[in-house]
Amino acid sequence: MNMISRSVLAAAATLALAGAAHAADIVGAASPATDAQLYIKVGASEVNGGPHTAGKAGIGVGTVSNAKPVDFQGLSSYSVPTTVNGVTVRTLAMPITGTPGNHSGMGHFNFVKVGSGDVWFGEWSKDGAAGGFNNRQVYFAGDRAGTTLPSGTATYAVAGLNKFNGSNLLSGTFVANFGNGTLVGGLSGGGQTLSVNAAINSADASFAGSAVANGSVNGSSKGQFFGANAAALAGIATFAGNSQYDTAFGGTKN
Repeated sequence: MNMISRSVLAAAATLALAGAAHAADIVGAASPATDAQLYIKVGASEVNGGPHTAGKAGIGVGTVSNAKPVDFQGLSSYSVPTTVNGVTVRTLAMPITGTPGNHSGMGHFNFVKVGSGDVWFGEWSKDGAAGGFNNRQVYFAGDRAGTTLPSGTATYAVAGLNKFNGSNLLSGTFVANFGNGTLVGGLSGGGQTLSVNAAINSADASFAGSAVANGSVNGSSKGQFFGANAAALAGIATFAGNSQYDTAFGGTKN
């Protein structure tokens, strides 16, 4: 009995360690909110039930349950997909009209899944294109568990969202030099251009630096690499005082 008990305990400990090793590590960021109620936050999802799973990359809306996040994967089942240049943008249109605070009026979501992992980027607004994208925020979120950085350089095919109306997807290429710790690249589409010049933090596989919109509007960029050998990246570019240029982006390694 003692030998059996020890075996069971050892197996349980092994399983526990395996579970810990594969535990999700959700990171992300959103551009600044413009209203005390009409805002979003990203992070680990906290809802189990129906299509939703706790512990995955998620998003919450300030008007519902104090912005408790639900997972993007679950939201996808309610969304309408639009494919532009091989990139699928998922739209969940529930514009907030009148008094906010219920599940039928959580705002307008445009979001994209990056690669095969639990990685997402997108934009949220009170009312989408039909209402003028009021209270718009851009964001990214994903699970960086198991992320490693390679040596040398890598190129990424990257897409971006800025007031997406069904066709105006931004696209371009980023180049990561993991040897000298830099990420540079550009996006264009829908009458906007965006360039990013960032430093890579090898300690946590994040990046942060500058951004320039339309060749002259200065802002900042930040984001994260995801997956083994940095298979994917996602991030945001924000422009204080010129939030119409705020853009979410993401892509996979070529």
